[in-house]
Amino acid sequence: MDAAPKPVVEVTIGLGNWVCALELSRVPPDVVGHLKMCLLDSLGCGLFGAAQRWGVIAGDVAVAFSNGGVSSLFARPEKVSPADAALANGTAIHGFEVDDAHLASSLHPGAVTLPAGLAIAEARTASGEEFLAALAAGYEVGIRVGICAGLSHSTSGYHVTGTAGTLGAAAAAARLLRLPADQAAHALGIGATQAAGLYAARTGAMTKRFHAGRASQSGVIAAYLAERGFTGSLDVLEAPFGGFMSTLRGQWEPGTILEGLGNRWETACVGLKAYAACASAHTIIDGVRAMRDNGLTPANLERMTIRMSKKGQLNVGWPYRPGDVVSAQMNGYYAAAVALIDGDAFIDQYKEGRLVDPGILALLPRIEIIHDPDLDRGGAATRHAVRIRAVLKDAANLSAYIEQRRGSVERPLSATEITQKFRRLAGTSRSEAEIDELIETVSRLETQPDLLRLVQLVTTLRDR
Repeated sequence: MDAAPKPVVEVTIGLGNWVCALELSRVPPDVVGHLKMCLLDSLGCGLFGAAQRWGVIAGDVAVAFSNGGVSSLFARPEKVSPADAALANGTAIHGFEVDDAHLASSLHPGAVTLPAGLAIAEARTASGEEFLAALAAGYEVGIRVGICAGLSHSTSGYHVTGTAGTLGAAAAAARLLRLPADQAAHALGIGATQAAGLYAARTGAMTKRFHAGRASQSGVIAAYLAERGFTGSLDVLEAPFGGFMSTLRGQWEPGTILEGLGNRWETACVGLKAYAACASAHTIIDGVRAMRDNGLTPANLERMTIRMSKKGQLNVGWPYRPGDVVSAQMNGYYAAAVALIDGDAFIDQYKEGRLVDPGILALLPRIEIIHDPDLDRGGAATRHAVRIRAVLKDAANLSAYIEQRRGSVERPLSATEITQKFRRLAGTSRSEAEIDELIETVSRLETQPDLLRLVQLVTTLRDR
């Protein structure tokens, strides 16, 4: 007898229903608290990223496109359209590899969800409670789509933030526009068909930063189109031909996206970054710092071997050639060398002047990054794991095994570390008083009738 056909799971429609019905009161308090820490972190990333060359260019283009509007830009006085604000602000948040990251999905949720939500919340004078509910919807939808897409998607050359990110942004935008369930599902369909982002950008292009901004912009456009009656595919995620998962090499059955939705919150597993590098390089940095504490120096290193999962090696294990900042931030050889020399890998270590540092370049021939199939067998749990062995010039050996990066959900940054990071990033354009007020405003955001003060604090530059 032929096997009975599998029941059709209406994933896209199910997500639309959930997004439409979500209220902040249904989000567990610990998830709301974590979401606010992610929000604060993302605001700091955006303020810093807006001042970088790519952030300035994206902002200039947004201003030129809009010629006025109702939504604000990080660290700029101009107003633009909601879609153009999402483009510029998403590019800024993802603009220096310090924004939040979710391990199992490989998504940077803050860079796609926050800009879409902030732009529409300002345009529609939404409350802080509504804004946080929209962030929760966007984070959870984008992350779950990224998990379902899995390794087969990302190792095919797609940048998950540019692909799954469109659905996270569309979910946040739909929730802020208070779209009914059918229109919310159409917004997801319109967002998904705009999915794009080629990972070739990692080796030296500003486009990796742009992927986040473009995905966020796509989500805003999707929600506004749906609000006016424009339709998207209502089986865009689960369609066996031409769907998101079937076309973009998704790994799992689309129905898994709905499993535990609203009860098990993947948003709680979002990690924050301690270093200004690709998350796959963070365990390398952690391992080198640990061996540095045990006596390893640039002078006594004979050779170093770093073993990584296939995903990790693909992300950061390619030969370093001095180029632009992103190529260094996405490179494990550079991360290992600069961490050994400086004991850190944050903003100063990725300034353009360091990219051709003779001391860093001299270390590279002594470092090797290889694939360790044993690390693939643990799935997402060991995706960032590294085994590092250093042979010293006196023939002594040092080793380190780092399974989870500092800043991951297993090794979280403390509230103090998160606020210190925010102060350092935001301090490039905000006064101490403004930074203090931003921290306080985010901490009680759900009580605010609107986002007017929050927006004022992250936009116009002031004399100090």
